[in-house]
Amino acid sequence: KMNYPIRRLRPDELDAALDLALDTFLRFEAPDYGPEGVASFRRDIVDNPGFHENCRNGTNRIWGAFDGKKLVGIFAVRGEAHICLVFTPHAYHRRGIATGLFQRLVEDVRQEDPELTRLTLNSSPYGLPFYHRMGFRDTDVEKTINGIRFTPMEYLLL
Repeated sequence: KMNYPIRRLRPDELDAALDLALDTFLRFEAPDYGPEGVASFRRDIVDNPGFHENCRNGTNRIWGAFDGKKLVGIFAVRGEAHICLVFTPHAYHRRGIATGLFQRLVEDVRQEDPELTRLTLNSSPYGLPFYHRMGFRDTDVEKTINGIRFTPMEYLLL
């Protein structure tokens, strides 16, 4: 197994992270979502100046894994504790990158806020098996909002 260094991304790396997210989203998520879901993802994340600003100012935090200088995986947290982006390009699937990113995120979040008790996320149908393996549990049934299919989940930090 190769080693992929993981660290928080700098503001100047946001475009690379969003490019990775969009490319991977279009390949793996969009087929489950259709045009409305794709438009929602673009509007809420990729083309959203408020989301971008919150990434640059630290309100949203993004962790990245690297193969040399190439970004090969991201995990993003919106606000205190909501995981909002998890993407690894297809060529890097099944190499432990998402697992490593999640473990680093949990470590950093626990250190930054020892009072925090849980992380939340809305899993795509594609991501459910991974999140269950990581220890997340469903908090509700699958929903579809603005064309985005998701299952609300939580991970307890206790």
